Amino acid sequence: MTRLFAALLSLTALSACASGGGPGALGSDGSATLKPGERIALADRSQLRYIGVTADSRCPPNVQCIRAGDADVAFEFAPVDGAAQPLAFNTENARTLSAGRWTIELTALAQGDAPAATVRIAATP
Repeated sequence: MTRLFAALLSLTALSACASGGGPGALGSDGSATLKPGERIALADRSQLRYIGVTADSRCPPNVQCIRAGDADVAFEFAPVDGAAQPLAFNTENARTLSAGRWTIELTALAQGDAPAATVRIAATP
């Protein structure tokens, strides 16, 4: 019974909502879509916060560009017992980063002034 309770507690923690509501909840595949400023709590109680896009040279929708461009995306990982650390993703060159015991992959970035970012989070083996 104790193991069942612990497993349910872990699933609840993985499904924790980001500040701001449901969009920050982890899906069954470990993915979450966050708006700038939102955060998500992970199973070990560490937190991942989406800061925002710091540079964006991506080609706008419905425009023909010579180069697709890329974007720099800032997150902050805060372990339970340590200082927060910045995570700097790039849509072309740094889509997957490690933080604490987690592997975090930037899987999508919307267009616009404050684009939503979708990440997939998995425990590092």
